[in-house]
Amino acid sequence: MSQKVFVSWEDINKYLDGVVEDVKKRGLKPSGVYGVPRGGLIFATMLSYKMDIPLLLNAAKDCIIIDDIADSGRTLMHFTKNDTQFHKFYITTMYYHERSVVKPDYYMFEKKDNWIVYPYEFDN
Repeated sequence: MSQKVFVSWEDINKYLDGVVEDVKKRGLKPSGVYGVPRGGLIFATMLSYKMDIPLLLNAAKDCIIIDDIADSGRTLMHFTKNDTQFHKFYITTMYYHERSVVKPDYYMFEKKDNWIVYPYEFDN
């Protein structure tokens, strides 16, 4: 059985602060933030408040796409296929596994072969 890593609300807040700083450093003006259901929705809501940008129901031009983990990357692949120089998404995840087919523009931690438990999940 793989080891569990427990994420705190403080960890999430530090990650979101890092996203804000990276977006500023890149000079981006995101149209809003879209959270990939389910893992990214809480992050998207928090980031929407933190950056004072709209929480989007669908991905839109020049928006931030946020998810909890890029593990296999298959969920995020949809967004990279729709990326063009005129329709660019900024993709971010808290965790990134090197086997993922999509490398986020910003991530905080490299995921190993462990189980990530977020504070809003039930640890069964």
